[in-house]
Amino acid sequence: MTRTLAIAQNTLREVARERVVLVLALFGLMLLMGSQVLSPLALGEGRKVVIDFGLAGSSFLATILCVFLGSSLLHKELERRTVYAVLAKPIRREEFLLGKFLGLWVTAAMLLGGMAVILLAVVTVAYHDTPWQILGAVGLNLVELGIVTAVVVFFSSFTTPALTAFFAVAATVAGHFAEDLRYFASQGTPGIRAMVEAAYWMLPHLDLFNARGLVVHGASVGVERLLYAFSYGLLYVIGMLILAGTIFRRREFR
Repeated sequence: MTRTLAIAQNTLREVARERVVLVLALFGLMLLMGSQVLSPLALGEGRKVVIDFGLAGSSFLATILCVFLGSSLLHKELERRTVYAVLAKPIRREEFLLGKFLGLWVTAAMLLGGMAVILLAVVTVAYHDTPWQILGAVGLNLVELGIVTAVVVFFSSFTTPALTAFFAVAATVAGHFAEDLRYFASQGTPGIRAMVEAAYWMLPHLDLFNARGLVVHGASVGVERLLYAFSYGLLYVIGMLILAGTIFRRREFR
């Protein structure tokens, strides 16, 4: 475990050196402030607009970070040949991937947490009311980020950065519309229904982690939903990392 944490810490430092993290953080701040400027146009619903826009923007930016930085992390190790020096030590390839996953997920979680604090501060100052319900939605987003990060690590274990980004974005988008895809496929032929049904169970059901509708209307995320989402996310992440470790263990480096 110590070796895995060391790799995670190194990954965190490596990602922190990328300027895109600062750009995303600044853009997140501008996004939240911009939503406050637009709120007077919302016919008395400015607070709801700020919360909804802020949560959506924060989740989107953190997801983009996971996909586009994570897709190149492993490739850079192979390109610089630093992976050879790391794997020459008494460390398993599965531990190496787990460390990469933890480092990337913690980085994205820190960015999401920072933007959540900004959102809380903006709403509190502007409307003199702290929407603590946001924390439940952020908790669900953290689990969703874990799934997205695991998907990125899975694809990066056997393909190129461009394809990793493409597949990860496709899986993320499809995961948010899994129920809709299943419904539309039910109107098709038996063959299409069978294929979509298989894809439905393989895709991450990311709509489970969207609680903006509740929070915007002042409702808290239930404990049962949080526990169910955490359990589902943990199982999905473990499954993805096991698959990624199996593929990466058999991969030959050149």
